[in-house]
Amino acid sequence: MYGAGNLDFSDNPITNILCGPVGTSIRGFPSVVRGVSAAPSQYLDFQEQVPPIEEHGFTIVDFEQDRIVAKLFKWDVKSQPVDAIDTLEPYHTVELDRP
Repeated sequence: MYGAGNLDFSDNPITNILCGPVGTSIRGFPSVVRGVSAAPSQYLDFQEQVPPIEEHGFTIVDFEQDRIVAKLFKWDVKSQPVDAIDTLEPYHTVELDRP
């Protein structure tokens, strides 16, 4: 993240992985209730690597000696059985050097 509002972090950008809401209701994602599609923040200045996806999912993060690897998984509650979670492959992987 390079900035937020009038704050400038470009000299020392903040590394983050934003994965969405902590949970959803039985009716679906918050955007369904609001009537708008998911979109990146207009307040934050950051580099988007993957457009917002409104599917259930999770992230597995491996902290290794020299790097951090985050694997993002998605799962569709409406079309995939629960046991499909056991065989999911990541749809996106981020590898970061450790400071």
